[in-house]
Amino acid sequence: MRSLDWLARIGLPPGDPAQPVTSTGRFADGGWYKWEVAGALDAASVRQLTELLAPHGVRLHQATNTVGTMRYLDAEVVDLVQTCRELGVQLRMAVGPRGLFDIGGQKLAAGPVAAASAYRLRGTDQLAQAVEDVAHAVDLGVRGFLVFDEGLLTVLDRLRAGGVLPAGLRLKASSSMGAGNPAHARLLARLGADSVNLQRDLDIRMLAAVRAATDVALDLHTENPPGTGGFVRGYDVPQMVRVAAPVYLKTGNAAQDFSDEPPSPRQLTAITHQLLLDHQLVTRLNAAATPSDQPEF
Repeated sequence: MRSLDWLARIGLPPGDPAQPVTSTGRFADGGWYKWEVAGALDAASVRQLTELLAPHGVRLHQATNTVGTMRYLDAEVVDLVQTCRELGVQLRMAVGPRGLFDIGGQKLAAGPVAAASAYRLRGTDQLAQAVEDVAHAVDLGVRGFLVFDEGLLTVLDRLRAGGVLPAGLRLKASSSMGAGNPAHARLLARLGADSVNLQRDLDIRMLAAVRAATDVALDLHTENPPGTGGFVRGYDVPQMVRVAAPVYLKTGNAAQDFSDEPPSPRQLTAITHQLLLDHQLVTRLNAAATPSDQPEF
């Protein structure tokens, strides 16, 4: 197809590679991957996860709270920030208010069409509220955010570059933005994302094509809750690391219902078990890959 030549002409891969090559990208300390758990994580959840993993010599590198700063009391946010710093765990928190917390009709219960835009911000006032949400969380010590809206991403990047927000602020583009191809992932990186969540069901060839288009760290789901497919990728995980490094391996999703309630002790045990299963496969089938242990708070 001529369009494949056109893609190559503008610096994009001319198709998904038949034989994906090993990525040369790494985190700053030379590591290939970091383990991440996302959900309604509070300080107690993060502490229990690290304690469950410690006897196995495995670290939780990043905790992403998907509920958001606006849904917590200040003292709860500070407790989470301090606990993560004490344990050497990177913290990312979702930004509010988003379409699920306003008077609009874009609710997940309204159907798949509405759900596709339910996490975007509506109107200039909501955009300003989201910026305030970030600014207040920064005052409380948060230095990384999960962003659901491309417009907000550009605003936060400009404020970071201009010194209004801390230069070391980390911005993670949510999978709700729908990135599933090299052009989209590259766009989000250029808009200011320090890492990009890709769609959960991309195969190894698709992941390799995205890596060929951008150097940004990629957030990859190793398995999913029932609401987003419920699949467990297992043997794909070592190949995900190989072709797409540097990557955040988002593990333990299938054990959660992703409500606003913290994971139960039983769920935390199941999350830990899944992370250890994935770790076992990576270390056995991609022994050259090493984890990154340098925090980026």
